[in-house]
Amino acid sequence: MTKLLGCLVCLVALAGCNRVDFPPAAATACQDPFVAVEMSGASAEDQLILREASADFCAVVSGKEPVHAKVDSDAALPADGGTTFYIGRRYKLTVLNSLSSFGGFNGMAHGPVITFDESFAPGNTNVISSIRVYPLPSAPESDGR
Repeated sequence: MTKLLGCLVCLVALAGCNRVDFPPAAATACQDPFVAVEMSGASAEDQLILREASADFCAVVSGKEPVHAKVDSDAALPADGGTTFYIGRRYKLTVLNSLSSFGGFNGMAHGPVITFDESFAPGNTNVISSIRVYPLPSAPESDGR
């Protein structure tokens, strides 16, 4: 009986997290992950890729859908609470929505993860992310979106 009750609580919490919008990560505007791209000496094509990736990143941080990346219809469906996958120009965007536990803190992790193609970002840092974890069983309040 205890296991059944625990499973029901998890299902209700999961359903609650899937049906509301996540609030913006901060009360201030998102800071672009790439600073002064136009002054970097990068090619126009590379600057476009970075601007589009930044716009998608900030849209997700702000609680909105990506602007440039499109849903990856070939991606496997995760069983983690609603993570979705997108494809952009030379990058993949994962919008993480995953049940997570940290010690006694049980929550829902949410936020963007951008992974650039290795041909575009061959170094050690080809992943940019901003993940926040909201406590369960209550989901963040919807702001009407």
